[in-house]
Formats: sequence, structure tokens, C-alpha cells
Amino acid sequence: MPGPVSLLSSNSRMILSPGSHSDDYAAKAFPLKKNGVKYVDDTMPLEKNAGLIMATNNSTTALKASTERLYLSRPHFYKSFVKEVKRATPAIHRGSWLRMRAVSWVVRNFLDRAAGQRKVIINFGCGYDPLPFRWLAQKGSLCADTKFVDVDYELLIETKRNIIMHQPEMIDLLHAIAPDKTGIDPSIALDSEEYAAIGCDLRNIRRLERLLKTVVDLEQASVLCIAEDSTTFMPVKAADALIWWSAGLSSDVTFCLVEPSSPDQPDNPFTRKMTDHYRGLGTPLNSIFEYPYDRAQIQRFSNAGYAHIDHQSLWELWADPRFLSPSQRMKLDHVEPFDDWEEFALWASHYCLVVAHNGSQPVLPSKVLRPRRDSISSDASDISARTSSPCNPESEHFAFWHYSDPGDLCQRHHGSAYPVPDQDAIAIFGGKGSNSYLSTSAVCRPRHLNDETPVVLPPEVGGRACHVMISLNNGDNMLVGGRRSPSQPLKDCWLQKGNTWYRIHDLPEGRYRHRLVPVTLPGNVFGAICFGGKVSPTKVAIDVLLWEPLNGWRVLRIFGSDPKPRFGPNFVCLGFNHGLLFGGMRQDGVICQGFWRWKLVIRDNEVLALRFRPSHALDTSIGSYQYFARFGASYGFVQDYLLIIGGIARGGCIPRTYEILSLTGTFSTWHDDERREPSFRVSTIEATRSPDCPRPFLIGHSTRPTQTGAYVILGGGATCFNFGDYFNRGIWVLYEKEAGLSSDWIIVPSQASKLPQVHSEWDYTGARRKGGIRVDPILLTGPQEFNKAVRLSQPLLMRGLDCGPGARLWSTPSLENVLLDEISLEQEIIPAPSASEGNLPLTQLLEEADIPATIFNLPPPSVKIKKCALSPDKHEEAQLANQFRLPTELSSIEPLITSVQLQISRKTCHQLRYSATGTILFHQLGTRKVLLSPPFNQSKLGYAPGSNISDLNILCDPTLLQEHSFYTIPGTSTHVALMQPGDALYVPPFWSRASVVLRGSSRSIRTPKTRIDGDGSSPSAPESLRAFINLNKQTPITGNETPPSSNGKSDLELNPLDITFKVSFRILPPSALVTTLDENWSAELKAYEDSRRDLETVMKRFTSCIGTSAGERATQDRLAGADMLLEQIPKDVAKVYLQRLGKELLMKAEEL
Repeated sequence: MPGPVSLLSSNSRMILSPGSHSDDYAAKAFPLKKNGVKYVDDTMPLEKNAGLIMATNNSTTALKASTERLYLSRPHFYKSFVKEVKRATPAIHRGSWLRMRAVSWVVRNFLDRAAGQRKVIINFGCGYDPLPFRWLAQKGSLCADTKFVDVDYELLIETKRNIIMHQPEMIDLLHAIAPDKTGIDPSIALDSEEYAAIGCDLRNIRRLERLLKTVVDLEQASVLCIAEDSTTFMPVKAADALIWWSAGLSSDVTFCLVEPSSPDQPDNPFTRKMTDHYRGLGTPLNSIFEYPYDRAQIQRFSNAGYAHIDHQSLWELWADPRFLSPSQRMKLDHVEPFDDWEEFALWASHYCLVVAHNGSQPVLPSKVLRPRRDSISSDASDISARTSSPCNPESEHFAFWHYSDPGDLCQRHHGSAYPVPDQDAIAIFGGKGSNSYLSTSAVCRPRHLNDETPVVLPPEVGGRACHVMISLNNGDNMLVGGRRSPSQPLKDCWLQKGNTWYRIHDLPEGRYRHRLVPVTLPGNVFGAICFGGKVSPTKVAIDVLLWEPLNGWRVLRIFGSDPKPRFGPNFVCLGFNHGLLFGGMRQDGVICQGFWRWKLVIRDNEVLALRFRPSHALDTSIGSYQYFARFGASYGFVQDYLLIIGGIARGGCIPRTYEILSLTGTFSTWHDDERREPSFRVSTIEATRSPDCPRPFLIGHSTRPTQTGAYVILGGGATCFNFGDYFNRGIWVLYEKEAGLSSDWIIVPSQASKLPQVHSEWDYTGARRKGGIRVDPILLTGPQEFNKAVRLSQPLLMRGLDCGPGARLWSTPSLENVLLDEISLEQEIIPAPSASEGNLPLTQLLEEADIPATIFNLPPPSVKIKKCALSPDKHEEAQLANQFRLPTELSSIEPLITSVQLQISRKTCHQLRYSATGTILFHQLGTRKVLLSPPFNQSKLGYAPGSNISDLNILCDPTLLQEHSFYTIPGTSTHVALMQPGDALYVPPFWSRASVVLRGSSRSIRTPKTRIDGDGSSPSAPESLRAFINLNKQTPITGNETPPSSNGKSDLELNPLDITFKVSFRILPPSALVTTLDENWSAELKAYEDSRRDLETVMKRFTSCIGTSAGERATQDRLAGADMLLEQIPKDVAKVYLQRLGKELLMKAEEL
């Protein structure tokens, strides 16, 4: 066999073997003279789409410029190459950052390596990439004795040179710049000590070699070649020739290739969207199907003469500990809100990074080979692998059937499907549409059915995505959480009873990408467990929550091993209260690989905890192992199979063969004392499709079983990076061939459910509300009724009291304009210093209200003025009396008053709180619902030690559907009062109170003028008052009543402001109370505060070192066995005695 043939000269090491296709791209050279300078004309005609290829560089540069501005440190260079930096999507930002980071990682390892010779970095198809200048500016010392060479089309390089020459921050980094095209080839646009720019078609290897030798000596250098996307637009043979030729540039050559790849078949929706995009631009991805997999790329570089080849998709690189640490990945979440994980994973798995080296010392560090038992997600979980066929013998028994949607109702992703009650129909609610988050539902059912029109969720629930809908074990449907944007998690929950949806207990905090399973609790109570999810863009939910119909959500304790917190997992219920957990994504964006079993721990008919156990008995093939643990998959049961459908996996995009897996095994319950581990087996399900059945995009989809055992797939799709949106059109039915399809499925019209009316007597459980105690309004005829209420410690709602002219001032048009102009601002405003300096007297506040004072500049919607202390100064009291006075019926408390406050708010709710003083709320404007709870309920209301504001959230957030409301507090008795303007509510000492604003339908913030009688008194309305007082006292209050209005409108429509005078007075001697001088002017029992300090003394007696005098210590030291003496009481002993003291204290409390 003849030896290699030299391409240029006998001393050149850049060689081509005989018959190499590289000769096809080596143009013939002709000597020419231009401007008196001799040079060689070895150019070749440009490709027909060369201009289009150069145009792709413009869009890529624009995307990277947007990414640079957010993600990279200064100086920024991409902005110099674009006219305007337009912000891209978070997914594009993260993808562009990953590409730039991948190349920089290779460059950093190349520069860090001690080669002992000059280093050259050649960027093939550089475009406008400012990589050399970024490294020279930020790591100049590391770039010593390194030269960067950019190569691209001559026209593009000429433009790049002109930009560089006019940017001082770039040109100042270069030294010894050669004269402008004097004595050098005109294709060398720029040459300096650190940088050169060469215009050359990458197909023309002969010309490329000649130009490179002009600017740098390659034979004695360590060379790094970079090709980011450029090779994929070249003819495949030309790209192969470039790679083959590069291996002979030096004895130390590293090639870094970033180009598209195909982890699946060409019919993969993302792959097709990507290839169609570039084909539509006239720049097809030529290599994507020639070298689609890792084995093909490795063989490609091996054939070219590279000995060490490292291949990874960018998604695999993302999780590589050599490349990024968990903290580095999580740090990105703080740059901008991000939740496009499927889109990011699909894109990243469609790009590969190949780093090849022709010598014995590769640039990259060796890969970290993690044993399979050392699971990424746990220390105990394990998955065994086998080499047998992954296919289930019955895998071909399944088939897909597709039904088109004549409209676009099904074009949504990340919605959630649910069954329509009492019908063989399935609906999907919410999700991301083409332009917004949807609040509508699409319904499908068998064609032959003529059932009534399906009733679906009302759109007023609000558009959302990444929520969960399940059917409880009694058939009721439940919706939990979701999000609008990644920074807007939702915590509202809804329950369907029949055709009506009820707002139920909110989650403790908003949550999305969580999982919800139905469970049956002791007493045949139907509840649900919420696992995982995200509560913000930067935080994964840690708590596992249990929902019970009466008590709402509570945190479950975890027994056994605790799986790593995750979002988007498969949390599967196999029975009434046990199941499996696998997959999901960690906080740092890596998919968990563990396999867990879980079970509710129930003792004495009470749910104590959730127990997790890692499983070691999952039998899976080597092929399906890497696709078992998933993120964003759906699941369902078909006979004895648990089908796992779609999503993304550790490798990112899941190939068609592994898109649907079946899990078979022991699904029966397991017990706490069970030592024998159940066995599970994973197999693939390859559902057949007819030629006219399109492949479903199993990303962001939702599945539900039909009554005949088939599965309907609704929704699905993604925003495919910058290639455009892709939506599943229509519905797919996955069924067993043997059973067949009983009928065709169609999209049918639906009607929205009607929600309970504001005055509904039905609560969030779908059952009738427990009757509360209504505080009915009364007209005082004298002080007797009030004094009696004070003595009996009973709340009292009073009407028709005269509080002086101060109350009416807040209804005058002049004051209205001042207040509303100030509080209607939407942006956050910092309170003015004048509002925080001490306690302003009421008279000063009233005077300042007539001018545009900054005192009202507080952030809406909670505008409050609370600095209205009643000073003991007689002059101050006289001034106060002129503006606000106690009604004569309440004059008995005047010498006992401790504070007076003026409270102004706008649609603001007040959490549970109490005070040791009596409180009278004189309500002047707005309509409020006040919940009151007696002192004996205090232990159940969530008060922390030393606090008089409860940590218990009993406020139900308002929606477009319903007003503010209260949750039922289990085990308590409550009173409810509805306050209208002019009412006064007496709250006895130590009674807890909370209040909410009653909602109206209008969003107007203007208050109509109020008619004032000539004598200064409020206009009377005896008939309406009498009608309201004569309400049926036997009717339990629901908390949703709307007070009557003379014009038929709710009070809030008329008065968006809420204004109240709050008068506090003591019924105990001053020495018995401790007043906190905060904005709430709350009071507490001095005996309680002193006793809390006594508790600290008691604790010290049991926990501090046992004290002895110096003489005693000296005597003890002389005694035998002194070294056996303890310095303090053992902690377990101290704990027992403290508990005994606590029980003794409780016994004494019971004796009172």
C-alpha cells in the first residue's frame, strides 16, 4: 500500500491519504498580482446558500447578546455585533449560556494544561463570536503565548474586522497589529500578536492551510480547533475532510465540536420542528442524521485519527460534575425565573459536544464513573440491570389511534385532565396555549354517546399550568395549585361535588409541578397527599402535605429514609394508602434516579406520618434503565401494568422505543415489619400506529383512563426553543389490540359550572356549613346593654351611635380625592419619614388629610394610619373630643381608655389576633366581616409563645369567583359579625378576632358623595335597618352574606376604602397589663409576661451547671470519689421533671 501523499510540500505534516475525499475540496492554486503584491488565487465558488448560512450567524449572535447581558460578567462584547439587544426567552437564554459555557470549559482546560509550547485556538466558522476578546479581557495572564485565529466566510470576516477596529475595548487588547493588508494576503483581514481573522471557505482546505501558515506556526504548537454549528451546514464529506485534515495540524491537536444531533428518529416532534426550521431557512442540518448518535460521532473522529474522544449531549454535560457543580446550576435560578425544563432538556439533548485529541494526554479530565448503587438521588436506592431484551412479550399488544380536533381546543400543554362525573367523558383544564395560560377546558367522549352536555371547571378559576387534578377515591375531582408564571405559584384548591366546584383550603404556599394522589383515611375519609413541586423559581417544596376534608392541609412527618426533595416526579398510589416514588428533578436541575416505596403510617385511627423505603428490586434492561426515572411523565394502569408515558429522562429526549414503559410486579400493600421486598420488572411498550396516525408529542401531555380500560392522551407540546411552538392536534387513544376500541372519540362542546352564590350555605367540603353564632346588631337605648356585655364578656354589634363629626370628615369629597389619589398607585412606595416618627395625634392627621401629604404614601393594597394615641394631656383630649367623641351610651369606659387609633385600609384582611384590653371598632367606611373566637379557643388558634397574633392562616384568598372568606377552625366555636358604615363592634378582652373585606364586582375606586343631614347627623334609614335587624336569628351564618344596600349595590362597589376608629379600654388595673407600643397598641397580661420570664429561671435550674461555693468545692475536692460528681443534671432527667411540672401546671389550671 503506498504511503501518504503530501498536500503542499515535503516538509509539511498536514497530509491527506490517497483517495481521500478531502482532495475534492482542495482548489487549484494560480499565482496572481494585486496592487503590486503577489499572492495565490486558490479560491473556490461559494455555495449557493452561503449567504443564508451567514444570515444564521446574525440570529445566533442576537440570542447570545441577550444571554450575555443577563448571565455573563462584564465586559460584554456580543452587543457590539448587533444593532439592538432584544430579550430572548428564559429557555433560549439557558441554552445559549450552556453552549457558550461548554466551549469556554474546553478552552479553559486547554489553556490550563501545561504543554510547554505555544498554543493556538482556531475557531472554524466563528461568525461574530467574540470568544478571543472575552478571554483576553478576563484571563489575559492565562492567554500568554496563545494566539486566537477566527476563520469564516471572507465577507463576514471583513464585517467583523471593521467592527473590531472601531471598538476601543476590543482593539486595545491587541498588540503588534500588522499594517492594513500590506504585504499579506487580502484574505487575512486582521493579524496581531494575539489574534488573527482569516476569510476562507472551510471547504477549501488547501487555501485554509496556506492562510493559517501565514499567521501562525502550527507544527510546533498545541492546537485547539473549535467548530460550533459550522460543520453541520457544510456538505458532510467536506466537514469530514476538515476534521480529518485537522488531526494532522500538529502532534498535539484537540478538536471541540458542537453541532446538532438526533437522539431519536426523524419523526420525533422536536427533531422535526428543528430540522424543518433550518430547512425553511435554506440551511439544512446536513450531518444530523449522518451522525445522530454517540457511536457514530466517535467512529467519525476515530477514523480521522483522533485517539481520545469524549462525547456527550449538552443535556448530559449539564449534569456532569466535571462541568458544573450543583451550586453553579442552582445559581442560574437567581438570574431569571425559569421553568421550561422539558424544552431545555430536549434542545440540549439535540446538541452534542465532542472533544477529541490526537495525542496521549487529552484536554478534559476523566469522567466520574458513579456506581449504580451510589444513586444520584439517594444513598440507598438501587436499580439492577440485565442484558436481556427490554421488550415485553406483550408490548405489541398496544396501539395508538388518533382523532383530529377541528378546532384548537386541545392545543395546549401542561394542562391537567380529569373525568367528567357520571359520564364516559374526559376533560383537560388549563395549560399553556399559543398566546397565554388557558382557563378553559376541552372535553372528549365516545361518538355514540348522547349524554347531556358535560359540565367543566368555570373559567373564573383562572388560567394556569403545571397544576394537578385527580379523582378522589369517592369520585370527587380535586384541583390543586399550579402557576401562571414561574414566579407566580398558585395555592388555591378546588373540589367538585356533582356539577359544582367549591373553593377549599389553600395550600400553605403556592406550589406547581407537584404530584397529588388520593388516599383513604381512617373512618373512610377520602383525602389526598401532595408530594414535591416548586414553591418559587429558586425553591423546591420540602414538606409532604396531607389534605383532610375537615381539617385541610397539614405537614406529614417522614419516617424511614427521606428521598431528596424534587419536582415533577412519578408519585403513584397502588392501593388505598401506599405506592411508589421515582424520577423527578432535584433543585439543581438533575433528574433523580432512585426508586422508592411509600406508605401512610396509621396508629389508633390517626395518620402519623409517611414512611419511605428505598427499593432494590427493580429489574430493568440496560437500554431502558436510563429512561425509567423521568421528569414530567404521566402514568396509568392497564390491567396488571403500570404504564409510564412520555416526559424526559436522564438522557433528555426519550427515543420512541422507550417512550412508554411498563412496570409489573407486586402491587399489593407492604407492612412496616415486612422484610421481603416486592419484585418489579420494567419492559418497553411499543404501541403500533397506522400510517395516517401521527406520532404524539409526549411532553406536557395529560392522560386519563376511559371506562373501557383504554387511555386518552390530551394536550401536549412545547415551545421548541427558537424553532417555534409545537402542539398535539387532536387526541390519541392508547388501547389494547385484543380489547379493541368500542367507538370513536370526538371533541364535544361543554358548559362551565356555576359556582356557589355569595350567600351559599355550602362550604369548601361540599357539605353544609356548620352553623356559626351570628352577632346581631342592636340599637342601644342606654348604657345598660353595653355595660352588661362588658360584664358578661360577650361581643356586641351596635348601630345608630353618634361618634361626633370626625367620622363624617372621612366621607367628604375633598378628603376622598386626597386619599384615593394617593392610594391608587400600583407601584410600591416607601413610607414617608413623617409617618413613622412617633405617634401622631389624631388632630394632626385630620389636618394633614386636607393636603397631599406624604403620610399616605404607603404601598397598596394595605394603606393604614395607626398613629393616633390618646395622650393623657388635657389639651390633647380636648382637641380629640372635637373630632371624635365617644357616644354617650359608652361613656362609662371614658376614664379607662388606653388608646384610640384611626385605621385606613383598602381591601385589606386582618389575621387572627387578641388583646388583653376591650376593643370597640367604630366602622365608618366599607363593609367588613369579622370573626370572633372566645378565649377558651386560644390554644387551638396557633398563637406562638409570647405572641398575640396567630400563625394560623384562616383567610381564604379572593378569586374572581368569590369574596374573601374564612376557613373553618376545627374544634372551635366562632361568632361572626357583619359591619356596615356606622356600626360599632365591641370585642371583649382576650377574644380573638380576624376580619376580611366583602368583595364587590366593581373595580371602581371612587367613592360617591355622601349626603349629610343639615344637623350634622347621619341620615337615618329605619326601614332598612329594621329589616336587617329582623333577620331570622335561627339561620346559621355562612360568612358569605352581602349586607343590604339602598341602591342594590354592594358596599365595596361604593366604598373601596375601609376606615375604622379603634378604641381600646382596660377592665383590669393598669398594673395588671403590659402594653406594647407597636402600631397595633396591643396589651397583654403582666402575669403572663412575668411567668414567661419565670419559666426561663426554671429552665436554668435544670440545665445550668450546679453551683457550689468556693469552700464547698474545696471540701468536695478532698472527698473520695469527687471525680464522680456531675456538674449538671442529665438532660433526660431534666426533661422528665420539666414535663412533670408541666402536667402539674395543667392540673392546677383545670382546677380553676
